[in-house]
Amino acid sequence: MARPPTRGATGARVATFLGGLADAVPHLVWVATPDGIVIEYSRRIEAYDAHRGEDGDGWRWESIVHPDDLEGTAAAWSAAIAGATEYEHEHRLRMADGEYRWHLSRGIAMPAPDSGTLWYGTATDIHAVHDAEAKLRRTQSALALAMRGGQIGWWQRDLRTEEVTWSPELEELFGLPPGAFAGHEGAFLALVHADDRAAVSAAVAGAIESGNDYVVEFRFQHADSTMRWMEGRGRATYEDGRPTMLHGIGMDTTDRRTTEETIRGREERLRLAAEVGGFGLYDYDLENAGMYWSPELHRILGTDGEAASPEDSAIHPDDRDTTLERFVAAQSPLSDGSFDHEYRMVRPDGSVRWVSTHGQTYFTEPEPGPTRRPLRSIGVVLDITERKQADELRDVFVGMLSHELRTPVTAIYGGSQVLRREHVDEATRQEIIGDIITESERLERLVENLLVLARAERHVVVGGRDPVLLRPILSRIVAEKRKRFPGSVLEVDVEPALPPVTSDDASLELVVRNIISNAIKYGPPGGTIAIAVRRVGDEVEVSVGDEGKGIDASASSQLFELFYRSDDARLMAQGAGIGLFVVRVLVESAGGRVWAANRPGGGAEFGFALPIFVEADDGPAID
Repeated sequence: MARPPTRGATGARVATFLGGLADAVPHLVWVATPDGIVIEYSRRIEAYDAHRGEDGDGWRWESIVHPDDLEGTAAAWSAAIAGATEYEHEHRLRMADGEYRWHLSRGIAMPAPDSGTLWYGTATDIHAVHDAEAKLRRTQSALALAMRGGQIGWWQRDLRTEEVTWSPELEELFGLPPGAFAGHEGAFLALVHADDRAAVSAAVAGAIESGNDYVVEFRFQHADSTMRWMEGRGRATYEDGRPTMLHGIGMDTTDRRTTEETIRGREERLRLAAEVGGFGLYDYDLENAGMYWSPELHRILGTDGEAASPEDSAIHPDDRDTTLERFVAAQSPLSDGSFDHEYRMVRPDGSVRWVSTHGQTYFTEPEPGPTRRPLRSIGVVLDITERKQADELRDVFVGMLSHELRTPVTAIYGGSQVLRREHVDEATRQEIIGDIITESERLERLVENLLVLARAERHVVVGGRDPVLLRPILSRIVAEKRKRFPGSVLEVDVEPALPPVTSDDASLELVVRNIISNAIKYGPPGGTIAIAVRRVGDEVEVSVGDEGKGIDASASSQLFELFYRSDDARLMAQGAGIGLFVVRVLVESAGGRVWAANRPGGGAEFGFALPIFVEADDGPAID
């Protein structure tokens, strides 16, 4: 600890000069000889760790200067003495508590009272300022680094002088060397794309008038002649209600816009792929509980609200437990994260859809291990209802078809074996022959229907578009049915002079045969089958009515679907559920239509309409 200052021989001569003033100022006041011996100083020396020289008179400044600052301090002192100039230097001085603080030391040379020269000076504590300046320099350096990294530069515009200042970072964004910007608003607007200048000027003017911040995005010409994008932000400052300065930043957004356009393009391609492919997308944020369903997934599930977690989704009760168990298992840290499962979903309207989900869980670590956490679950959902229905129908069809084929074949084979016997009476023989003919016809119709079915599944046009006269075909089939089913009454009402319809002979015959056979099969024994043919507009309508139980009106649209048979139909007669489907396919392929309805007086009516044939006037000329 430095002792209180004392007065030497020379101190007595300058005591009146320093006096109480030197002790009152918040600086260390000192008087030194040219050789650096401090001979006088203010009372503030008590705050420093100063020591007397070896001769006991005066202190040497080296004793309190930081070792790293000694060389610089000595050089500054020597230069001041040699040039007879003012001494000024920043260095660290050791305080009484042993800590070093930054000081600014200043001194001037003046004649001594007796003879020679003395240096009079002060040491001012600038540690807080020095630290603040160092922090400011670090902050400015970090800010400049951040602005360069973020492709951001700052600017300011003096609204009184219209002088515009750009930071080096902003000049760099425009491809200009430091200091090259001309310093006025016109120079900036000259770099803005001509189509964007009005928007930029309007945004700035609006901000000045309203006092609000402005944000505007515009294109600018880089020094390399390329066009780039920038987002400008600014704010005005005011004095006495008058705008005086504009401050703002410019951020190069070219890379961001390019990335956004790339992402939008990919999203659009993905959306189109999902729309064309019929699959939906989901994305579950497993850490933050965020959820996303694509529009296509909402369409598949019949929803229009927010996405739902698997636990809250309308999974069919019979599939719920298994589905959720597999979804949770895919998030196990030891699993590969895959989730592939087929299950049923229940739509809000109560209908059920089969879906196939292919998902993947993404973890904090790529390899399975007990410490990794699931982050996201992303996947696609495909509606496989039609495939599932087709599989189910195929199974039903195979079983039904085996029965439908086995029955006529068995009857034909059995009857043939009986006819081989020698002692079969004539009545029995004729009965067996009739059964064989009936079953052969049944087998023929079944084969014809299957051929149409096979062509329809391959999306091959099955019906013709030739002129066909309906009356001869109907007459032949009615005659055959009357002979085959003598107990049934077939009433035919055909409008005279019917024009030809659009179809082909084979297709039209199969249609008429199937629809009349259907009426006989499901009508009461000995009942009346009413067949009516009329021209209605540009069509010829054929209706076949029976006296049976009629149809369930709610199922009328399903009667022409493949393999469909109502519960009543299953109880009344055998069948494969193919005949009416073939009717619809053949009629619609020729441009016609089909229908089913209940008759006012009881029973059902099945009908079809075919367009009247019109010869196209686009063939080759006839000489």
